[in-house]
This record gives sequence, C-alpha cells and structure tokens, in this order.
Amino acid sequence: MKKSVLTVALACASMLALAQGNGNRDGNNKIIRGPYETNRFFDNWFIQAGAGASVYIGGQNAGEFSNRIRPVFDISLGKWITPTIGFRTQFNYSPSMRQYSGNYSSPYTVGNGTMQKFNFLNLHGDVMWNLSAAIGGYRENRVYEIIPYLGAGWVQTSYKDVDFRKNELAVNFGIINKFRVSRAIDINLELRSTLANGRLDASNINNRIDLPVAATVGLTYRFGKVKGFKRAQAPTPVDYSDYNKRIRVLENDNSSLAGKNKQLADEVEALRNRKPEVISGESKIAASPVALFFNLGKATLDKKELVNLDFYVKNAIKVDKNKTFTLIGSADSATGSKEVNQRLSEQRMQYVFDLLVNKYGVSKDRLVKKAEGDTNNRFDEPALNRVVIVE
Repeated sequence: MKKSVLTVALACASMLALAQGNGNRDGNNKIIRGPYETNRFFDNWFIQAGAGASVYIGGQNAGEFSNRIRPVFDISLGKWITPTIGFRTQFNYSPSMRQYSGNYSSPYTVGNGTMQKFNFLNLHGDVMWNLSAAIGGYRENRVYEIIPYLGAGWVQTSYKDVDFRKNELAVNFGIINKFRVSRAIDINLELRSTLANGRLDASNINNRIDLPVAATVGLTYRFGKVKGFKRAQAPTPVDYSDYNKRIRVLENDNSSLAGKNKQLADEVEALRNRKPEVISGESKIAASPVALFFNLGKATLDKKELVNLDFYVKNAIKVDKNKTFTLIGSADSATGSKEVNQRLSEQRMQYVFDLLVNKYGVSKDRLVKKAEGDTNNRFDEPALNRVVIVE
C-alpha cells in the first residue's frame, strides 16, 4: 500500500512537470535544447538542506504506520554540469524506529512485537537528470522542474538498545520537485527510497531487501560566479563565394598553363628528335667597319689596335671571302700642315694594307686604298681622326 502511494505521487509529479511547458521555442515553434557554452569548474554549484519524514519498510512491518514515521534530515553538495545532467553528494540521518511482528534475531532474544529502535545513516552520490530541461529545453526562469536521480552509497543502522551496527552498500533513487524562488534559491520537495540488503535491520525474516522511503522539504542555494547556462551563439556563416571564384580562376589558369607547358614540352621533344639540316652554299656575314687609331705623328699601330685588327680579320674579312674592303687613311687637321697630313694618311693606310696582305694573306684584289689627309675629319676629337677605317 505504501509503495503504491509513493508510485502514484511520483507519477503525478512527472505529469505536472510535463504539463507545465516552458515557452522555450524558436521562431518555428520548435523547442531549443542547446548547444550551451562550456561550464567551468566553479560554475553552477549548489548546497541543499532539508527535513521530512521517513518510514523503514523491511521484512517485518508490524505496528501502526503512523507509529513508524520518523524524522529525517538531509544535507547535499552538488554541481550541474549541463542544463540536464548534474551530480551531488548527500548525507541523510534518521533516528528511525520500527515494530517487529514477533520474529527477530540477535541482539534481540526475547519478547514478541518488540519495538526496535535504531539510527539510520546514509551517505551517497547521485546522478541527477533534469527531465523538464531534457524534454522542454533549458529555461533559467522556469518555475517548476522535475529531476529524477539515481545513486549509490553506504548505509548504517546503529541500534540504541545494544552496541550493535550494520553497514551495507545501497542504491538510492528518487525525484526532486524543484520550485524556483529566485536566481539563487529553490524550494525542493524530494521523494526518495534506499534499496539495501535485508539484513540491515538485523531481522531473521527471509527478505532480500529493505526499502526505507522518505519525503523531505528543503531549500537549495546556488553559489558560484555563474548560476545558469548560456546558449552558445551560432557562428556567423562565412561567405566564401569570392574565394571560390578566385579559386576557380586560378584552377582555370593552372589548367591553361598545364596545356601550354605540355605544348612546349612536345615542341622541345620534336626539336630533339629532328634530324640536322644541311645548308648548301656559303653563308655571308655583313661586316661592319672597324676604326684603327694611331698616335700623334705615328704611322704604326700599338698592341691594342693590332689586337682589334687581328679580330676583325678573323671574324669579318676571312669569313666574307668575296667582299672587297676599302682602307681609308686619315690625319687630324688640328696639327701639321696639309702636305704632312696627306703623307701621314698615306703611310698609315699603306701600313694597314701591308699587314693585311703580308701577315694575313688577304688578296690585294680585295683591298681598295684611299688616303684623305685631313680633308674629311669624321670625329670632333683630333685624336680620333688619326685613323685608318676598314669598311
């Protein structure tokens, strides 16, 4: 009967939470469930304290139900990791009593219907699931939320009549009905039960489990720098259209260059594979004139000018074997008389003529001699007009 009452109460609380709604919807009337910004370590911590009534349901449940109700006190410390998932550590204390129906074990040895008195201690860790936030989306100012939880821990019964204790591992489960008062304060109505081994109450009745149940009312105080969650803002979409256009242009350019590169490679390969062509006949080179400069009053060339003549003979006169070359001797008009300058220009021209014929073996028929004296100075500087020009 008592289990049925607890089940009905939990079901009613769940229906109330789902019926409340939260108005947490977007423009399309869809519930918004996140994502949320990262929860730092010192954010969303809370402490709870509560008091209420408990009943120990075990293998023997004799006596009036009202006589078996005992006070219970809670204190908790916890943290919400996300809007839907949290953890807490809770300590429960109840100076409980219950009445046996006649079967009992050590330390009890006589009597029937004995009133057994013992303290009940429970230290446990719980994982909490905010059902309202999970179904209806997170909303900080929601007035009512329903939070189921499941945990495990240690329980102890210590008997008042004799020096005797029982320690067991236990599973804890329940529902927190949370009513918001302010940003930092909540009122809680908590319904819970503890699932422990049947030997916890020292009974010799063949029952496998004991099931202490409790209902408490308490306060939650949220502390820490942050007392809630912020929805993460969706990043602004980046317009990559300009980049994509540029990429396409570069890809097209790359394809074009690849085609041109292949064409050049094919042309190079074709040139490598082409057989050499034989060109008949002699090639002719159009030789440009050369100026051979003499020192003042001299009719012979120094070593530097002889080198220039040697280069010209090898790369012009002997290459173009059918060409006739004219030797033009000259003297500057700034020094000497006309007679002297005429004679000097002839000597210079003849000197070059003799070198070409005697040293380099150039045929006389290919050479034309001309001496201008100082009558046709081609250059502004006098030193530049002391010259023999071969053209």
